[in-house]
Amino acid sequence: MSRDFDVVIIGAGPVGSTIAYYLSKKGLNVTLIEKKTQIGYPLQCAGILSKHIFQYNELPEEVIINTVQGAFLHTNDHILKVQKDENVAYIIDRIAYDEYLLKRALDNNVKIINKKAMDFDIENGITYLSDNEQISSKIIIGCDGYNSTLSKKMGNVQNNFNASQILAEIPQKSMEKYRNSTQSGNNYVDTYLNEEIQPGFLWIIPLKGNRYRVGLFSNQTHKQQDEFLKDFLNRNFEFEIIEKYKGFIPIFNDNINIVKNRAILIGDAAAQIKPTSGGGLLMAFDACKLACKHVCEAINKNNINILYDYQKEFLNRYQREFNYQFKVQKTLNLLSNEDLDYFFLKLKENDCEKLISKYGDMDMQSTLVKEFIKRGLIFKIMPTFLFKKIIKIFGFR
Repeated sequence: MSRDFDVVIIGAGPVGSTIAYYLSKKGLNVTLIEKKTQIGYPLQCAGILSKHIFQYNELPEEVIINTVQGAFLHTNDHILKVQKDENVAYIIDRIAYDEYLLKRALDNNVKIINKKAMDFDIENGITYLSDNEQISSKIIIGCDGYNSTLSKKMGNVQNNFNASQILAEIPQKSMEKYRNSTQSGNNYVDTYLNEEIQPGFLWIIPLKGNRYRVGLFSNQTHKQQDEFLKDFLNRNFEFEIIEKYKGFIPIFNDNINIVKNRAILIGDAAAQIKPTSGGGLLMAFDACKLACKHVCEAINKNNINILYDYQKEFLNRYQREFNYQFKVQKTLNLLSNEDLDYFFLKLKENDCEKLISKYGDMDMQSTLVKEFIKRGLIFKIMPTFLFKKIIKIFGFR
């Protein structure tokens, strides 16, 4: 059967553009289907990437706004400060980054069709577009986000958290007062835990000057999140709101089919999201490399069953880490605001700021969890009445 393309990719965001680039570099005939005329809008990302980004993708200097050396971790009554000797993360202009990755793909012979993908025949590799046009391909890749049309066609039902974010001006003195520190500089992020927004959290990410991205994810509605953010800002800062954004964060589920017939999913469409932080771009870039390998092999050997090796390899690489993060999330979800204050107090008393600074990692949080378990700290920092529930969550014997 003659086909229009080797691979059709739905969505020209950072993940779609990256897998398109990889596949085109392997000599495949690739096209992107993108319904938006302007990539990256509206902004739906906190825009922070760990230092490991260079293991997975390019990051041009011109899209880097700021660097991160550490964090202030807050409950209502306590603050922990953790830091590294070197930069641990980059704060980026996500819109500029999306545009860079798309240009890189287009400069390497990837085509783009600015139409909406309406439906699919995943058995035969047919994509139906918004003007009744249809195109055929050997493989269809869904990089079309949390509400993926292709994922639904594959029989998936995904659950999501809501996320909201505000771009705000906050004077330096106001931020120093909140951190109880006059020597923190502008290279620290802040996180805030509160029972109302569990199992999510609130973040404050420093840009240039006095500008910050203040956001959260939770089970609340967007309206409730907006009210929570405004109340939080009013209680803690002098501030001016510049812009507001809202979005959705998929919840990882290993029962989701990320491969079916001639279709595969990557990124938010595959719910490839870290449970504790709601981030997932580096993991999605890694998944692009895995998918590229198996897509090329499936096409070269004319055997689409090889695509299922992509799902197996992804789960083998990340499922154990996800399980640790879900355990952490379930444990924190047990805590009231009073319990969270107790938890932070005990972390301070047990000198855990140094431990978190040494072993904490944005991407592989299981390293820190294992260290807490190995040192017997779990039951030193948690309220005693929760011990039975924590034992059950972690499976301690």
